Amino acid sequence: MNALRVNNIMKGFLSLILVAISSIPLPVLADFGDADFPSEMLKDGPKSYHDGWCREIRNKCRIRFQGQGMWVEGQGGIQRNQYIRYRTDYDGQELYNYITYKSDNGSIKEALFLFTNWRAEREFQRAFIRWKKLDPSPIPNYRMPASQGPQETHGRDKGLNPYANPPITDWKQKTTE
Repeated sequence: MNALRVNNIMKGFLSLILVAISSIPLPVLADFGDADFPSEMLKDGPKSYHDGWCREIRNKCRIRFQGQGMWVEGQGGIQRNQYIRYRTDYDGQELYNYITYKSDNGSIKEALFLFTNWRAEREFQRAFIRWKKLDPSPIPNYRMPASQGPQETHGRDKGLNPYANPPITDWKQKTTE
């Protein structure tokens, strides 16, 4: 009888050890490790900023995209559900980007963003299309380790990398002078 009792105690002890060992967290090899973007980075959707002109040449403005919002720094903006349509034009020198939207009071309005640099305008269009589709893909606005900004600045973005900073909640906040 003692041998049977000792055997049951040993089985219980071994079961307890197996449960304890299986509850110890072990590193999972399914992740990509260093290649993974931090998960909190993508939770707010795509983020970027673009320097252009608003409505007329030399009227500098910074256009930002973050999650559902698109806005001009220090002025205002729209949410994704206010967007109606987009069209573009080129007159030989300037690249015109027209965005039609429904304002907060229900009227239909149109905004104009101008660029003279093809590359800057192409980056704006790519960010706009991602925002329109709400594709949270961080490329090309986040590159590591060489660059920390959407304009391939190699660290010269003066701390404006939208992925290295917390989400902007106040559209009146300005990062330009």
